[in-house]
Amino acid sequence: MKAKILPFTLFLIFFISCQKQTDSKAVTQDSIAKVDSLNNIAAHNAKNSLDYIGTYKGILPCADCEGLETVICINENNTYNIKTQYQGKGDKVFEQKGTFSWNKEGNAIVLEDVKNGPNQYFVGENTLTQLDMSGKKITGDLAATYVLAKQPETNATIETTEKDKSTVDLNNRIESQTVIKKVNPAIGKVTLAETKWKLITLNGKVVEHKGKKDYFLKLNSKDGRFSAYAGCNSMMGSYVMPSAFGLSFSNVAMTRMACPNMDLETRFSKALEETDRYTIKDNILKLQKGKIAILATFEPTK
Repeated sequence: MKAKILPFTLFLIFFISCQKQTDSKAVTQDSIAKVDSLNNIAAHNAKNSLDYIGTYKGILPCADCEGLETVICINENNTYNIKTQYQGKGDKVFEQKGTFSWNKEGNAIVLEDVKNGPNQYFVGENTLTQLDMSGKKITGDLAATYVLAKQPETNATIETTEKDKSTVDLNNRIESQTVIKKVNPAIGKVTLAETKWKLITLNGKVVEHKGKKDYFLKLNSKDGRFSAYAGCNSMMGSYVMPSAFGLSFSNVAMTRMACPNMDLETRFSKALEETDRYTIKDNILKLQKGKIAILATFEPTK
């Protein structure tokens, strides 16, 4: 009798052991799948996946006025410009500029220099949603009224070069010359700064490159400087971005090498000095004077 029971007992122990190993593998594989899923979610956030640069407008709720008309300009160089106007309380426009950072999840920006009110905005597809003082989304019947909509490029400029008497500067610590910070561009996208741009056309005419060196323009977001080349002398100077898609070059200078023909680089230098805005579409950079005149076009190069 004992001889019969022993084989059965050994078989039962072997079956249970195999079942535990199978369950353990299932749990391990399930855990790995969950970790991979979380990593994928973390890798795809607003900071590295959305085209958030631009100007956003809307009318936010106001406790003691008809509404708070708000315009926020988010620049590529981690700076912002915000203008607010209390509806029904006069014509004064309150303006503040500064730098912004991202929360740890990479889905909301924090306006660093706004101290006396909400300063966090959830970044969505073509929207900014104002968050409460603790950084949480506002719920309830008025939730939809805290959303600012991204404006088309043609409407995306906040003029900051001139101030009228009705504009109140809330932050005189930051000069009109925008503070430049290191860019953290979206993955896989060319950006105005940090990309080396090859000159394609100048004043509407295709540029013929002579020699082995590309004619180029490159902006350095770390110090607000640019470098350029158009066949003979090296060019350099400063740049600022006073608004979304606003761009201005200053202190344009070049080395003093004597070359047979300096017409191209002279016209290139003049085009930079006349530039007041830019656009990037389909990886083509356009420097413009106003919204119509295209001064020069570029494509990315190494």
